[in-house]
Amino acid sequence: MKLEDLSKEQLLEEIKKLKKRKKFGLVWENKPEKVVEKCKIDIPILNEITEKGIISNPDDAYNFLIEGDNYHSLSVLNYTHQSKIDVIYIDPPYNIGNGDFIYNDNYVDKEDTFRHSKWVSFMNTRLLLAYQLLKEDGVIFISIDDNELAQLKLLCDQIFKEENFISLLNIETGEVFGTKAAHVDKTFVKVKDYVLVYAKSKCLIKDKQPLYDSMRELYDSHYNTIIDESLKRKSFLLYLKENEWAKNLFDTNSLKINSKNVNMLMNYNDEFRDWVYKEVAERLYADAPYSRTVDSDVLEKYRPGEPFLYDDKLLFQTSTGSIRMFLNFKESLRLSDDYLPVYGRCSIRGDLWKGFHFDMRNVQDEGMMDFKNGKKPTRLVKQLFKWLNKKDAIVLDFFAGSGTTGQAVMELNSEDGGKRKFILCTNNENNIAEEKCYPRLVNVIKKNPANLKYFKTDFVPKNKVSDDTRMELVKKSTEMICVKEGTFQEVFSSDKYKIFKDGFHSTAILFNLDSLKELKEKIDALKLSSSIYVFSLSNDTYNSDFEDLEVEHELCPIPESILGVYRKLFKE
Repeated sequence: MKLEDLSKEQLLEEIKKLKKRKKFGLVWENKPEKVVEKCKIDIPILNEITEKGIISNPDDAYNFLIEGDNYHSLSVLNYTHQSKIDVIYIDPPYNIGNGDFIYNDNYVDKEDTFRHSKWVSFMNTRLLLAYQLLKEDGVIFISIDDNELAQLKLLCDQIFKEENFISLLNIETGEVFGTKAAHVDKTFVKVKDYVLVYAKSKCLIKDKQPLYDSMRELYDSHYNTIIDESLKRKSFLLYLKENEWAKNLFDTNSLKINSKNVNMLMNYNDEFRDWVYKEVAERLYADAPYSRTVDSDVLEKYRPGEPFLYDDKLLFQTSTGSIRMFLNFKESLRLSDDYLPVYGRCSIRGDLWKGFHFDMRNVQDEGMMDFKNGKKPTRLVKQLFKWLNKKDAIVLDFFAGSGTTGQAVMELNSEDGGKRKFILCTNNENNIAEEKCYPRLVNVIKKNPANLKYFKTDFVPKNKVSDDTRMELVKKSTEMICVKEGTFQEVFSSDKYKIFKDGFHSTAILFNLDSLKELKEKIDALKLSSSIYVFSLSNDTYNSDFEDLEVEHELCPIPESILGVYRKLFKE
């Protein structure tokens, strides 16, 4: 219909629509997804597969593996872990059109007209749920390649806000050799992937742990001054000439003692390199500008060029009167985060992460589990978590695949004494949960003791949430409540109530008020602070009935507390 054919009212309506239209951002054709639509008629819950539980460290908390569509898993986690997740790492399908991405039970190929819209719709629903799970200082890492990088960046700008973008890491995952080298004349050979990094609130991000790469130049000629214990200085090259062992070593190798040859000798002579690092480094210095003012009465005591201590810094004054600060060579030495860690000169790693092509050569066998499709190096995920610098972090991966994130968490804990916990969500497409992810976690736990609980997603029909379905939801939500409270040891159980505990806390679930008195006696006997979930059709927590309870407690009505979360998620 032409504009001139529209009535005044129709024109006004069109103008209103235009005003609402986004002026900048990602626009896509939203494609309804079966797993999302299912939540409109069924309520997702968890069922524990008890025979797959593992307890290898009784004093420690549990990690979780959830089998099922990740949209359903994320929905459940929004009840159990909303605003509790410290870090999310995901490796979603890259949508390269070769069978890596399934939408509504069908593979999405390159010829699909709505290929990108389907992928964006798929990611949008899940990232919106994931956003709710992150703590205010939480961080999300998303692995991706060129196919959907542009779309993902705009989508994350929309969900996490552009101001919370932290970085786009470039990960060197390939090399130009073999069959790849044959295509050099036709295209630029792909040797990298990306990790997109966002915070929920970037202003709260602090105290991150830098990662370090070893430097090709083992010696920096700016470190040209030796200062002894009495603060007497001399040139490093003169120091080498006066040291008989070092001078003979240069002579033996037919090298003059100069800065270039110091670096050369350190590169191929281990004994000389170790001598510089272990014997000389703590006395070897470079100088740099010093921004603070030094009291004039202090400067009068020292000649130009003479080192002196001031405010815990080693300084000197130049002949022109400027103040310089000495930097110690030893402070630039550390163990690198390379594929093969080495002790030596290192630089802080930026957004270019080199050397992961070495990991890719053996990645299919990591975790003693052969898996060839899309497996990410464990070292990559470990270093992302190392940078985060939260040793007690709760880690979520809702594209868990073969379980790389679980292995990364357990190994990093063993290395640095951390108490991180993971939640892995994966479907069981091609039996990946049962035959790849779970066995891999079992293998890793043998060397890195940890506890694991295995769940599957299930559903309770809504049926307009009748009284019967409300009770069914409560009885089938026991696992969810235990996950939410972190209490799994069952101490009392009947068809009218259940009580679980862990450490200094207990969780009670009351299905029938007829057992109120008995339940209270059991809770008081435990002498633990308690969370008490009371079945209530009217959303009443029955506060007056629990006033005489001796232990500290918190009351919560069910199923309303569960339904309330789902109503908000699905906008019912």
